[in-house]
Amino acid sequence: MMRIELPWPPSKTSANGSQGDYMGKARAAKSYRVTCQQECIAQGVKPMSWPEYYIPVVITYHPPTDGRFDWDNISNRAKQGFDGVAHKTGIDDGRWWPVTLVRGEKIKGGRIVIEMGAQHTAIIPYRGTIT
Repeated sequence: MMRIELPWPPSKTSANGSQGDYMGKARAAKSYRVTCQQECIAQGVKPMSWPEYYIPVVITYHPPTDGRFDWDNISNRAKQGFDGVAHKTGIDDGRWWPVTLVRGEKIKGGRIVIEMGAQHTAIIPYRGTIT
């Protein structure tokens, strides 16, 4: 299993973040990708091989605040970072399957943790009968 920690993506990379400044959004996305690639290098990430075509991945989002965020927007904001990880690991993010998304504890500045080759077991509390 490989664990990679990435910084929280800038708000400018949000689908709603460009506010008409598409060049600014593109610059922010490119900068985030480069930052994530540099993080991979700093964490000693090397290209890996995986015996099957798909590799299970667990992505834990540690938000910078207790505010609300939806999983599709934060995943879209982090897409360029995922591409940077895919480049450094040698495993295209199209092969990341199944992907388990987890909301982690709030961390100052925020963080995204990617665990490649890990299976996440969810414990869902019983809350009554569905009718």
